Amino acid sequence: MLETPLTLDQQALDLMVETKITCPFLGSLVDQGFLPVGGAAGNPLASIEDVRRLGNEGGGDLGDLLVLFATGNHARMRNDVGTALDVPVPAGLFSLELPGSQGSHPGHSGILQGDPTILASGRFSQENWDRLAKLNINGCLRRSDVGRFIAQNLARDPNSKVAGVRVAELLARDLAGVVEAVSTALTSTFLNSTAGNDQRAPEQELTKLLGEDNLVGSSGEFGLLFAFLAHDPATRQIDGEPALSLDHVKAMFVQKHLPEGWQTWKKSRADWVVHTTALLISAGKAHLQSSSN
Repeated sequence: MLETPLTLDQQALDLMVETKITCPFLGSLVDQGFLPVGGAAGNPLASIEDVRRLGNEGGGDLGDLLVLFATGNHARMRNDVGTALDVPVPAGLFSLELPGSQGSHPGHSGILQGDPTILASGRFSQENWDRLAKLNINGCLRRSDVGRFIAQNLARDPNSKVAGVRVAELLARDLAGVVEAVSTALTSTFLNSTAGNDQRAPEQELTKLLGEDNLVGSSGEFGLLFAFLAHDPATRQIDGEPALSLDHVKAMFVQKHLPEGWQTWKKSRADWVVHTTALLISAGKAHLQSSSN
């Protein structure tokens, strides 16, 4: 837990969320005051245990997965001159500076972030939000359509990295194994809440592997969104697959507001495995089809 949270006026808070906390879940948590922020407005930090607790609201264990990404991708903060994320964060904390971090990658949606290599490059893009929103069916976003959106993002970015041959092999044989390996790793001892900075190497290596293939990384990110909203009462089934409420997704991406009742429904790592696997399948097929045209 943070001992001395920052006190920011609304304008400073909005600027920090928009430019730095370019995650619809974390950004909403901070904007609504659920996740305390420490450090400084220009170098914000949050507690690993806070994000674990919030992710596990409702009786699930999704927070343990969020800890993996927090410790693996966001273990470094800005240096004294503010030019790079090259200083280890204090034990028990992670950086909320998402653009320019290890978790920031080419082929992202472009909705909340600009250049993934530039610090504080967050901004809202109406154009990119509209690309996602127009895929809705009766106000819901089907999982397979989000997969096609992921493939579209990769095709739009010449810097995106996709191991095409490897994707084809996974689709033909054991795609689930990629995600299952991550799920299995979550049960290891490195998720111990008392772990210090010198024990973060396994998380960083694992999340780095996820980031080396932008198809896998993007599917994992949207997998988190589906896992978070899987048991949202507004989530529907369309053509035998889950479809998220467009209004609830918009609330998180645009208004920085979590759906009413989010603390009451279960959110689990197992759901992340299921949804990430399905997104990998639909995004992988769409990517291969577009590559062959």
